[in-house]
Amino acid sequence: MPSQLTSILSLPANTQGRDFVVGDLRGAFDLLENALATVFFNPQTDRLFSVGNVVGKHADSIKCIDFFNLPYVYAVLGNNEANLIQLYNLIGTETPNYLIRGEHIYKKGLNWWLDISHELKLTLISTLKSLPIVIETETLAGLKVGVIHAEVPLGMDWSNFKAQIIKNDPQTMFSAIQSNVRMTSSERTPVAGIDRIFAGHATIRPEHEEGLPILGNIILTDTGANLHLVHQCGGLSIIEMDSLNSIMVETLKHSRHRRADEPSALEIPDVFKILGESNNSAFE
Repeated sequence: MPSQLTSILSLPANTQGRDFVVGDLRGAFDLLENALATVFFNPQTDRLFSVGNVVGKHADSIKCIDFFNLPYVYAVLGNNEANLIQLYNLIGTETPNYLIRGEHIYKKGLNWWLDISHELKLTLISTLKSLPIVIETETLAGLKVGVIHAEVPLGMDWSNFKAQIIKNDPQTMFSAIQSNVRMTSSERTPVAGIDRIFAGHATIRPEHEEGLPILGNIILTDTGANLHLVHQCGGLSIIEMDSLNSIMVETLKHSRHRRADEPSALEIPDVFKILGESNNSAFE
């Protein structure tokens, strides 16, 4: 796992505007533009938190450099970004033929790496190495909120999780960036010491009647931007951090029913009731 310059970023509550969380982008910046317009995002006062995997197979992934440098954007490192750092640490900015043919390029969807200059590769890697593993902040209602890419290890509270991340503990780092145990096991035990956690990585197919899955106090946000999901279009979800109101903009190339100016609604009903039924000790 890469050792980041700043492993944990702590931010105060936003007293000037709203905070939003966006799911795995995978280079779908066209969907992001639609999503921000739909929620009337104000770059002067609002903040946008990313759960990682901003880069993906889409050629527009290189736009991530400008995205990360926006003053209102706060993003954590995803496994796609970690793969790029690993690739750079392995071969630098050159790309031997055996890697072009192998999993490091095509199987991981990083073939656009071949088309960018040496200088741009250096800039990109430097930017990715500056991303934190964990972001924490508060809402105006006083809720403590965490943003990670994957998950907190089972049985570990938020304080211990952060301590292990600071120590660069390999198993905890793996959980934060790549693990999928909670999703595959439908584990719903809340993480103690934090009110809400927004995570990506585990691609889900939300039902309009039920909304985004909530595993204890972990809200999953990856609805498959630029992916074709079985029986459903992939899309990009954006969620208001405090109210949990959300919408999903479907990937246009997979949508048969939507124009670019018609995002499909993605409601999360009775979310406070769901959270309230969890173990109250997790929200201290």
